[in-house]
Amino acid sequence: MREIIIIGAGLAGLSTAFHLGQNYQIFEKESEVGGLCRSFEINGFSFDYTGHLLHMRDPYTKDLVARLLPDAFASHSRRAYIYSQGTYTEYPFQANTYGLSKEVIKECIAGFVEAYLRFPNGSQSSESLSFEDWIYQTFGAGIAKHFMIPYNQKLWRTPLKEITADWVSWSVPRPTLDEILNGALGIKNRAFGYNPSFLYPKQGGICQLPQSFAKYIQNLHLKKKVVEISLQQRTVCFDDNTVYSYDALVSTMPLPSLLRIIRDLPEEIRKAGKTLRYLSVYDVNLGVKRPGISDKHWIYFPEPQFPFYRVGFPMNYAPNTVPKGCSSIYVEVSHLPEENIPASRLMEDVMAGLIQCGILRDDDEILASNIVDIPCAYVIHDRNRQEALKLIHPYLESQNIYAIGRYGRWEYSSMEQAILSGRDMALRLQRL
Repeated sequence: MREIIIIGAGLAGLSTAFHLGQNYQIFEKESEVGGLCRSFEINGFSFDYTGHLLHMRDPYTKDLVARLLPDAFASHSRRAYIYSQGTYTEYPFQANTYGLSKEVIKECIAGFVEAYLRFPNGSQSSESLSFEDWIYQTFGAGIAKHFMIPYNQKLWRTPLKEITADWVSWSVPRPTLDEILNGALGIKNRAFGYNPSFLYPKQGGICQLPQSFAKYIQNLHLKKKVVEISLQQRTVCFDDNTVYSYDALVSTMPLPSLLRIIRDLPEEIRKAGKTLRYLSVYDVNLGVKRPGISDKHWIYFPEPQFPFYRVGFPMNYAPNTVPKGCSSIYVEVSHLPEENIPASRLMEDVMAGLIQCGILRDDDEILASNIVDIPCAYVIHDRNRQEALKLIHPYLESQNIYAIGRYGRWEYSSMEQAILSGRDMALRLQRL
């Protein structure tokens, strides 16, 4: 009977163990399961590690989650908006320009028509385009200027020419010309994107999802951080000096971190790993002593005067996450790994921005606040990534190491995809 080691008890790792059923050991460096899909409480306010809303399209995951957590989730129709030029427009921007100035609407329509005439079936292959070129070819110059470029520059903090467009097909929708015109005139369009509706637990935060998997998991080891992996000996060493042998190893940890701890890694693979880039996010959480500070689920902020790119309101999809008569906010500010914003300055800038856009008032009483620095929040899809992964993943699999999930595959993906990646990995291991 083979020994399978799973590193990381986030959704992908838990799903792998759940679907294997036996012959595995799963290790997690934190004191609880969930990875970034966790929740915590401050002064009666419940927060997640930034916004974690469950979008499901696959019948398998829909059925699985319903079995794991029967009647635990509430379904919500998305109330997402963009705040720009002092007004709110519905998300996605490209199909909802009504309410902006006539000049801006004209620019957006004219630019889209020009792009539509040049590329009626959408942009050229997203595999070969930069993200910036994809934006212009898909939406035109006006939408690029007034939302797509400034928002994504703020989020990614990387020149958009350096980012590829191979990740956008499922996450950034292109409307039809008719829908562009409807959105400019205030005529209601269909819901766009992969997240027109979402699920969220009625009680206890998003941590309910990984914890539901954990109930079926055996051989779970918490507070066990991997410090070294030996390919030759097929062993994993942990920070408490314990050593485990494996026949197959499944890793959900960030791919660059995995490569750094493999002792006998070929130099070519090590160099490829050093080219992988990522983005970090400060998640600023606030509990406010005032009800109903917003009726929205989340808001995008493309303009540079606001330090944050997105603001969300957990109380609007789970009212019991706040004390009675209160509201909650999570605020996302991206930063490159080498950047460090002092906590006091970050909180001051966030508060000033929230007051400037009218979400907070000068006299609001803050009952809870904290900052979570998520060091590896988003993978940056650049051309180095494509070439590096062509070397890294095949080599690791030749050594019976399988990197899965968002950070193992080093890709932009959802919670549903993490669950499915664990299932697919388990099926694969069972066939070996």
